[in-house]
Amino acid sequence: MSVAWLLEFLKLPREELKKDENFLKRLRVQKSAYLLKYLGVQPFAMYDFSLYIHGPYSPDLAREYYSEKSEGSQVPEIDNDTLELLKWFMDHGDRWLEIATSILMIRERYPEIGAEEILSILRLSKPWITDSEFGEILGELRSKPQLKL
Repeated sequence: MSVAWLLEFLKLPREELKKDENFLKRLRVQKSAYLLKYLGVQPFAMYDFSLYIHGPYSPDLAREYYSEKSEGSQVPEIDNDTLELLKWFMDHGDRWLEIATSILMIRERYPEIGAEEILSILRLSKPWITDSEFGEILGELRSKPQLKL
């Protein structure tokens, strides 16, 4: 299954994800899987994500990476451009990933709204985000044509 591939890609041993102190590692798995779903990469498109306090989260994905099952690391059908976008995405810090994936999810759910409305919705769960931080991240996301922002 592709979760094993994703864990390999992120260089995260499954056992590490089970430790309480590794919340940020699990966050990175969730955010990378959400990006792949957003881009339509199979089988990541099968996961349902909800917008939680730290951004998009899939309980089914969590159950899968917590699972004790040993699965092969089947490589998903992913083109080079998408793989490069994933690498670029994951080169960012945890806070950036949380904000960026939240922006993508809000935009996906409400494609007709503008930046001000996205920021208003985003501030419901992230009141600490500044206008400039939001603007910088939105600008970075918009610079990537595959994200269709």
